[in-house]
Amino acid sequence: MRETFELLCHEVLPTLYPEYRLTQLPAQWWYKHHEIDVVATTDQSTLIVGEAKFTNSPLGYDVLAKLENTTDHIDWKTNTGGTPEYEYALFSHSRFKNSVEEAATERDNLQFVALGEIVSVLESS
Repeated sequence: MRETFELLCHEVLPTLYPEYRLTQLPAQWWYKHHEIDVVATTDQSTLIVGEAKFTNSPLGYDVLAKLENTTDHIDWKTNTGGTPEYEYALFSHSRFKNSVEEAATERDNLQFVALGEIVSVLESS
């Protein structure tokens, strides 16, 4: 079921980020023991990265912190050869802990996507 959930997250990503034109379909990324569930390159200087967790437990700040640390290992340069900016997406079958919700109020590069929103996006497609 986890793999199916990740595929659904890949499918809805372009709708969640209409301000970006993706240059490749969203996919997984891995290098050695690092893995990111959702990665999408854009035609700008932004890389969209996300974690998809199909669990009944709410997602906490630890998932975001791990995602941010893992992005340091992605070797992707922008069209101009610079360092990319990141958009972060957390996908959850369940809900999110207060710790990570509080972090989101302080930044504009983080989106939470619950299962209900994924279903809504897919139904409207």
